[in-house]
Amino acid sequence: MAEDELTQTGIRVGGWLPAVPAEPARAAEPPPGPWRLAGDPDAPPPAPSAPPAPDLPGRADPAVPPVPPIPDVPGRADPAAPPAAAARPAAPVRHTAPEGVTARFAGLVGPAAARVRTAVGVAPDQPTRVGVARARRRRRRMILAGAALTALVLVLAYAGRGAEPDGRPTVPAAAPTAPAPAPTAAPPTVVPVTGNPALPGGPLLNLDQEPVPPSVSLTVLGHRDWLHWGGTGAASIQRKQRGTGEIGELGGDRLEHNAGAAALTWTDGTPTARQDGTRSGVFQRGAGKSFALSVAGSGDLRTVRLFVGAFSAGARLDVRLSGGGDPAVREVALAAGDRFFQYVVHFRAPRGQRLLITWRALTVVGAENDGVTVEAVTVS
Repeated sequence: MAEDELTQTGIRVGGWLPAVPAEPARAAEPPPGPWRLAGDPDAPPPAPSAPPAPDLPGRADPAVPPVPPIPDVPGRADPAAPPAAAARPAAPVRHTAPEGVTARFAGLVGPAAARVRTAVGVAPDQPTRVGVARARRRRRRMILAGAALTALVLVLAYAGRGAEPDGRPTVPAAAPTAPAPAPTAAPPTVVPVTGNPALPGGPLLNLDQEPVPPSVSLTVLGHRDWLHWGGTGAASIQRKQRGTGEIGELGGDRLEHNAGAAALTWTDGTPTARQDGTRSGVFQRGAGKSFALSVAGSGDLRTVRLFVGAFSAGARLDVRLSGGGDPAVREVALAAGDRFFQYVVHFRAPRGQRLLITWRALTVVGAENDGVTVEAVTVS
């Protein structure tokens, strides 16, 4: 027998030694299970207790009487046995097998991929409450941005429609109106002898020249008075119905012609009430011959238009006030052919004085009918 074995049994070669006390045996833990009360008929039978250790010589004290065993009472626990631990549920078995490379890679990449999908607006496979709220906020912002953009486009379109390219407000074009039909009969014209003063002041005289238009309305230009010579003979005269009579008679011998540059019209004449266009007038032959006429002053500013011409002649127009002052003069150089002119005179003279007009032929080319002409005169 080995030395250690002999030591355990208390036997040593050469004599007796005291026995080494052995460690008390641990009671076996009951298997996990439900707690049961004593006397439960469904309770399993108690596990058999371990047999008492044999009384080896030398281990027990011979002077101490042995303790009788405690009878086994059903349902009573062994006081020497340690209390059984409370039954606890079995802990889940942890899987300790090594994970594969694919599973580890998926575990690392999965959360990052979910965050990327959420950032770019792609819904995750299993939407969470936070993801749903973010998606709703994005949709709300997109709807508000679309509504704001639509309102801006409508405002710009309305503002662009209300202005022209240069920034000025658009003015609707007036609807065209049909021209009024020409009167069939000349209505009577009532013109007072003197109206309200226009630019009242002292005597005034101004002379201008304007081109002759293709058509001249004596009714429009002479709303106070007008005269026309010729048409039915050298001595014929057409004048305004109920005019002011402030134009004096034309002096000198005269002949009739029908070569005027402008077609003269009127709708308030006498003895011919209406004329749609005539080119007639009167003229004088030879150098030094002239026409003279006058217009009465009223203290107001007046405008006189004189329609005259020259047949292959040089001519001169003299305009002056009967009360004195410097005259206004215009000359026409000698030239062959028929030429016609429109002179505009602005004058103011006190009542009782007159505007004096003289149209004279200075030189002629030499033909039989060369000289100066007069067609009409208007006052307004």
